[in-house]
Amino acid sequence: MKKIVVALIASLALAQGAFAAEPAPANAAAVRELLDAMNYRTMWKASMEQMSKTLPGIMRQQIEATIQADTTLTEAQRKEKLQQLQAQLPKMTEILNSVFTDPGLMADMEAEMIALYSRHFTADELKQIAAYYRTPVGMKSMQLMPQVMAESMAIGQRVTMPRIQKAMEQFRYK
Repeated sequence: MKKIVVALIASLALAQGAFAAEPAPANAAAVRELLDAMNYRTMWKASMEQMSKTLPGIMRQQIEATIQADTTLTEAQRKEKLQQLQAQLPKMTEILNSVFTDPGLMADMEAEMIALYSRHFTADELKQIAAYYRTPVGMKSMQLMPQVMAESMAIGQRVTMPRIQKAMEQFRYK
């Protein structure tokens, strides 16, 4: 189970652009302006809070599916592993929540976002995007983004997990 948690954390880090390069100095101020217009700190905090709420359920579902699909386990072993999961899930959740609430995480993410946006946009483009986020529809889109992303994650989970589980069946030894 620890391997699954580590894989989830590593996936999150990669998905969030944790290995971005040093930003181009000319764009850094424009990216900071964009992040301010996007209300990035508030949005990040809301996203982390939403993830804290949904991740335990996702973890439980994936681990339970793995346990149930393991044909090498007896019913008694499955039951025991599910009980272990039940006992360990609060601690896993606590550990992940400590990652999500780490004060250094926000600073590191901002630095990475500056590098990311600097690689893909010019300073002028960044200013135009910031101007959009200051419009009523831009503000609305940013306000709803955590909810939309949470719903998107749930949809992705619901749609992809049965396919992944079916695909993984071909790797089971009989």
